[in-house]
Amino acid sequence: MSALRIESSSHGIVRTGTVSLLALAVAAGCAAPAPEATGNLADGPYHILVTNDDGIASPGIRELADALREVGEVTVVAPCGQRSGASMSVTLGQGKRLRHVSDENRDLGYCVDGTPADAVMLALEAFTPEGGFDLVVSGINAGANVGDLGHMSGTVGAAMAGAYRGVPSVAASLGGDEMDFAYPAAFMARFVEELQRRPADPGVVLSVNFPAATEDAVAGVAIGRMGGSYIHFGYEEVGPEDGIRVFRPQFTPADAHPPESDTEAYMQGMITIAPLRFDWTDVGMLGELVGWELDHRLEGAPES
Repeated sequence: MSALRIESSSHGIVRTGTVSLLALAVAAGCAAPAPEATGNLADGPYHILVTNDDGIASPGIRELADALREVGEVTVVAPCGQRSGASMSVTLGQGKRLRHVSDENRDLGYCVDGTPADAVMLALEAFTPEGGFDLVVSGINAGANVGDLGHMSGTVGAAMAGAYRGVPSVAASLGGDEMDFAYPAAFMARFVEELQRRPADPGVVLSVNFPAATEDAVAGVAIGRMGGSYIHFGYEEVGPEDGIRVFRPQFTPADAHPPESDTEAYMQGMITIAPLRFDWTDVGMLGELVGWELDHRLEGAPES
């Protein structure tokens, strides 16, 4: 990899055998947009903010940004380094530096000394074009964020920051052993073309997970709910160092996956798309809690 040059800046399940459900085929003979599709493609440039949690120099974000430049105007703002597992955390109590980044061959965009969510929120302040960004796309992450792992994912967290600021957002991740991002990037470009015609709710994050790096290795596309885990994450104690207990991350393959979940479909070789809401409220539990008839008085209400 060529050396980076960083400069200071004053800028602050529905399963488908093919991808016919959303006309997302990326083969040469892909289907035309559905006749009923509507959108504002003639209203001006489609502005896309691209970010990630693997850092500005990762190959996944380069492939993604290049593919999306065929769809709209792309602005790249990402963490300066690796920030996986940051979820939607933000850095408080200190200023954030926004730096222009390039290598010997190209302009890479801008990086932020902060989390993925920091990068998105700062970008929305510093670079918002006239009319605002139309879409935030986070990724392509090295490693799947399917199922419950999405809660810990900085890739998903960055997209959630876009939803928090009212911008439709997408998170994309690649699993498997081969980290070749060309096919996932091409697929994401076609997916974003569909979003131009069928805009998503600004409060929704579309989490897209690829089980493999090539078209031939993928079984199809599954639209489903988030659920389960393909691995269990935890910590194991590895022994003391200088009298201090030491633990390291531990990843254990999961034996079972919830039926009709995105994890189940992912493990069957499907590209999964799960719509996630920024609002985590459990509506069913609201009614149950009301039935508790809680009182603010610690000793109970006085008798009348």
